[in-house]
Amino acid sequence: MSIFVLSILISCKGTSEEELKGDWQNRCVFSGAQRAFAATFVIGNDGYVVGGTGGYKALLNDVYKFSHQVGSKDSRGNSKGQWFQLNDFPGRARHHAVGFSLYGLGYVGTGLAWDEEGEQDIRRDFWRYNPADDSWVEVAPLPEKAKARRNAIAFSLKVGTAEYGYVAFGSTGDADRNVFLTDIWRYDPVKNEWTEDISGETKRAGAAVFVINNRAYICNGKNSSTETVTDFSMFDPNASEADRWVSLRTMSNANPDEDYDDDYLGLQRAFGTAYVVWVGSELRGHIVGGNSNGSKNWEYDHNEDLWIQRTQFINNGKLSGREGMISFSFPETGRGYVGLGREGSGSAYRDDIWEFVPLVDDYIYDDNK
Repeated sequence: MSIFVLSILISCKGTSEEELKGDWQNRCVFSGAQRAFAATFVIGNDGYVVGGTGGYKALLNDVYKFSHQVGSKDSRGNSKGQWFQLNDFPGRARHHAVGFSLYGLGYVGTGLAWDEEGEQDIRRDFWRYNPADDSWVEVAPLPEKAKARRNAIAFSLKVGTAEYGYVAFGSTGDADRNVFLTDIWRYDPVKNEWTEDISGETKRAGAAVFVINNRAYICNGKNSSTETVTDFSMFDPNASEADRWVSLRTMSNANPDEDYDDDYLGLQRAFGTAYVVWVGSELRGHIVGGNSNGSKNWEYDHNEDLWIQRTQFINNGKLSGREGMISFSFPETGRGYVGLGREGSGSAYRDDIWEFVPLVDDYIYDDNK
């Protein structure tokens, strides 16, 4: 699948807002409390939100399901989705946790909680969710060698025909004792055990990840309290150890003699989110949100190793940059969603959900269309 409708050539010229392709459509408002930095996973055509935070020490352990193929229709005939509240997460309430799914079951773990004395409690525990009976059970935690962590990433990949979950990167604590990590761990749901894989080259926390063709593309994040990461890597679980990590083009204006990356400073961010949608005849990864350039929305052409800027993220007609948004990608239908999160550096937590519709010329602000 290599057909790609190239709507703008930002590798050859600057880009104005009028030239950007794609539209954001408002979907069924989240029925829980406003929050940011929640864990998510996708099972079939449903996305799940677990926990998060609605403010300082306001941690949550509730669970919601987003069914994107039900609910009222928009003017294009697409369903707006519907939210359902499920049984609470039985582990300690937390934020900056991660989630993934394997064999139709969801997994959530790591993150930042608070202990009984009101001190930070960085977690390594993991829990498995069964949608058949809306139940949770604790499974093997990350090993002690892996270190408890927050701000990690997680994803699912196949090795041969077997499904595995991966947890990578992150940080070990607050600013006074923070260590940024490079390691990656693989979870075997059959054996209920974790195995260390080949570490990445760059430490990072608050990164973003999307999966295309059973390969994980990992970008963004920070490697200190202030420095944003600009390198970009692909992880292939079926490659040899020497070839498992592939370095891709730097996400910065690193080539003064070439113009494809002239706008790449707009790619840099931490605590953004990634999602995948059908663009033309193939799935494409996207990034949006974060602590800088947060409204800027970029699409990755994995065939050419190039980033293309798309219509920026909006909130009721205004550009919106948010940290700690959730995202859902549904490869079967090719639809991708982002939402919730914290807008700005204050306490403006959100509960709206948006779908990105690629390759359309209009930039529709009417939420009811």
